Formats: sequence, structure tokens, C-alpha cells
Amino acid sequence: MRNSIWTILLTVLILFLNGCTEKGFGIESLNMPKISIPSLNLQNLKLDRSLPTVQGVKIKSSLSEVALEWKPVRKPHVAGYRIFRNNEQNGYKLIATLPDRYVAHYTDKNRHPYKYNRYMISLYTDDGRVSLPTKISITKPPKPLQRVEHVMTVSGLPNRIKILWRIDEDPRVDGYIIQRYDPASKIWQNLANVDKRLSVEYIDTTVKPGILYQYRVIAKTDDGVYSAPSKVVVGKSKALPPKVEGLMATTNLPRRVDLIWKPSPIKDFDHYNVYASSFEDGVYRLIAKTRATHYSDKFDNDGEARFYRVSVVDKDGLESKNDTKPVRGVTLPPLIAPEITSAKIINNKVELKWKNRDSRSVAYNIYKSFWNGWKIKKIKIAGFKGTTFVDPKIKPNTTYTYYIRAVDANGIESSNSRAIKVEVEGIDTKRKSWF
Repeated sequence: MRNSIWTILLTVLILFLNGCTEKGFGIESLNMPKISIPSLNLQNLKLDRSLPTVQGVKIKSSLSEVALEWKPVRKPHVAGYRIFRNNEQNGYKLIATLPDRYVAHYTDKNRHPYKYNRYMISLYTDDGRVSLPTKISITKPPKPLQRVEHVMTVSGLPNRIKILWRIDEDPRVDGYIIQRYDPASKIWQNLANVDKRLSVEYIDTTVKPGILYQYRVIAKTDDGVYSAPSKVVVGKSKALPPKVEGLMATTNLPRRVDLIWKPSPIKDFDHYNVYASSFEDGVYRLIAKTRATHYSDKFDNDGEARFYRVSVVDKDGLESKNDTKPVRGVTLPPLIAPEITSAKIINNKVELKWKNRDSRSVAYNIYKSFWNGWKIKKIKIAGFKGTTFVDPKIKPNTTYTYYIRAVDANGIESSNSRAIKVEVEGIDTKRKSWF
């Protein structure tokens, strides 16, 4: 008998819900098509038709939220309210239980911005009884946000790409999201948030020179609703200047290396950077900036070697890649020292003979030293031609030390030859002057 009563009550409730006209809930005033309202699943609820229903329900909505308001039922046996929203299965789902009979407002923050939303509200008692639900007017989906129009890029800027678009006239829009496509992950990534509706540009400074990038723009509201993405636009920043060509370095100059290269063909050329390193794969430091297509690197010593690279810099400060194979420059090395082959005293004179060991030698510097009293006296005979030297300026009982350096046409000296000592003992005393 009791099961039959429950079956009759459920049947009446279903007929009640389906029999209510949309007009009674203000649907016709919204110019919406008639929609069949699905029944509420009351299988697990204790329906008590004697309980009062919720009255005075009002509804307001935005793109992302729906606010409900009703007159609270303040009878002592009322424990609170239950809010239902239609689901994808054409039924209703319990979305909130409000355990306070004095509550008169609820905000649904999970509504779909572009779908019809329908709600029901019922009160419940401390012992689990529920009233007939009050059906709430269907909320008309707001007008969707429109795609951002006239999106374009400005390419050819140094180290940046500018993205432009038309102002969105929809007052609900409070900003834009700029997205850039990432080829590595194959997804669109958020690049920036532009917070003002009247903003119409964004400059991407995280780009690499000469690389093509894809962008799109999405309008957004302050409550987290987004438009569909705009059309995809592409852009790229200014390319780097082309690399320097024809770089050459000398290997036969005294204490300097001359560099030469071909002129850069770019119209907005500014200057060249010259880099050097002691090792081919070492760290290259900037040693000069020049607008000429040549440079002389000077040294203090002979036989110095360096590796060189040269880059082009344009008027925007963009520098060509500096990864080409470097060139090696070398200064003239020191001459090979001559070899003294004999040192003799002949006819009261010291005779030195030596052998040339370097084809670059054009003359010799002869160095002579000896004790003169309490100090050593040093004498240089410069620019001597030939390989035999006779020194008549000697005196008895004196030891002379000689060594020789070869000299080339550039004035570069060799290292010292082997030093040789000549001891002068008694010589012709009739000689009046030794110097």
C-alpha cells in the first residue's frame, strides 16, 4: 500500500513538472524556443508535498556566473536548500546544499557561458524531507565574444616582432591573450596578457633573429570567459647581417699581423668587430672596432701567433654570427742564431769566424764585453757584413767575451750565438794604443 502511494506521488510530481508552461516562467518574454524540461530524479529523496515551496526566485547572469535569489523560508523545521542544474544527460544534478534556512542567495560559478542553463531549488528539513522543487526560468545564453579582428604583425624589426589588432567594441572585453605557436611541443602557448580593452599592440622581444613565428589573439573578460582564437598571423624579426667573407691574415710581417676581408654588402652597415684568441677553439675577445676592411694587430715580440674572427654589425646593433673557422696570423719569428766556428789571436788581433744559419740574415751585430777596472765594459758592433770579424782593439792580460746576433732586413735580431771567451796574454808592447 505504501509503495503505491509513493508511486502516485512521483507520477504527480513528474506530471507537474512537465505540465508547467514556459510562459509561466517568463520564457516567451525572452523570445526563446519552447524547450522540454526533463524530470528531476527523486529516487533518493523523501518528497513531502506538504512542505512549502521556495518562492520569489529571481535570476541574474553573466558570461561565467548565474546568481539566484529567493525568499527564505524561516520555519523552524526547515534546515536549508538544495540547488540543481541541468546536466548533459538532459537531467538535473545537485550542485549545492545550503544548510541554513536564512540563506537567500547562491552564485553558480561553473556555468557554461554559451549554453542554456536551467535550475531548480527545493528546501529540505532536518529529518531529510524535501519540498517540491521550484523551477527557475531558463537563462538565455549571452551573445558570444567575437573573434579579435584585423590581427597583423610588423616584421623586420631588430630582435622583436610587433602584433597589432583592432579594438574589440564589446564592453565585456577587458583584455587580450597573445599566444605563440611552439613547434617543439606543437601547442599554442600563452605569451602575454594585455589587460586593457583599448590596447591594440604587443611587442614580442623573446624572438630569435630571422626566425618565423606564428601568433594569434584571444579576447577575454574579467570573469574568465574567452573568445575563439583569431586567425593565425606570422612574423619574423630582422635577420642578422651576413658573415664576413674573404678574411685573410699575414704570416710574414715583423711584429704585426695584417688582416683583410671583403666589404659587407648590407646597406645599414655600421662597423666591424675584430676578435682574437691564442687558441683556435679558445675564447675570442674583442680587440678592435673598425669601419675599414683591414686591421693591423701589433706585437712586442717576434714569432707571435693568434687566431682571428671578424663580424659585421649593423646600425641596429645586430651582429653577424661569429662561428666561422678562424684564420691564423703569425709575426715573423726570430732569426736562427749564427754559429761561431773559430776565435783566434792573429797578429795582435782577435779573429772571429761564424757560420750563417738563417737565409733571412743580411747583417750581424757583434757584442763584446770585458773587465775594465772595476766594471764590465760592453761594446756593440752593429750592422757588420760578412762572417769574419777582426778585432784589433785589444790589450794584454785581458779576457774578452764575444757573441753574435744575426739581423734581417726588418731589423729583427736572432737570439745570441754561443758566447766564446778569448784570453789575451802578452802582445807586442811597442804598440802605443789599444783603442
